[in-house]
Amino acid sequence: MRTLLIPLLVLTAGCGKSDDAGGPDSPRQSVGGEAGAITVFAGAGRDRLCLKEEGKRVGLITFAKSGDANCSIRGSDTGPQAIRPDGDVKCAILYNRQGDTVTLLTGNNACAYYCGPGASLEGKTFVRMDKPDQVTDLGGDPLC
Repeated sequence: MRTLLIPLLVLTAGCGKSDDAGGPDSPRQSVGGEAGAITVFAGAGRDRLCLKEEGKRVGLITFAKSGDANCSIRGSDTGPQAIRPDGDVKCAILYNRQGDTVTLLTGNNACAYYCGPGASLEGKTFVRMDKPDQVTDLGGDPLC
């Protein structure tokens, strides 16, 4: 019994501790709880886009006109204003950002893989949210 308790104590020793004291010099907490600034944009209905400035991380989800069919991407802003899904060098979604508005322009044929039936990325417009919510896929996993 004692041999089982020692590894358990080692594993739980760091629980509840944080390196961040929450002072004025601590990093800004994002919507996802990670350090860094995330800007969240809302589109029509449940459509969401998040841009994380550190590392230029991007996540987006757009839905078909009805149901849960969607396009969902987690990736990076590879510039100039192009979103690429993680691990996919063929798909590139161009976008235009003007102030608080982001409009998805075009994606090449390789990007169709990321969309379910009836869902599309092209032409979707998003506006920055003042009080952002976390951007997640249908399984609840964060996209940014």
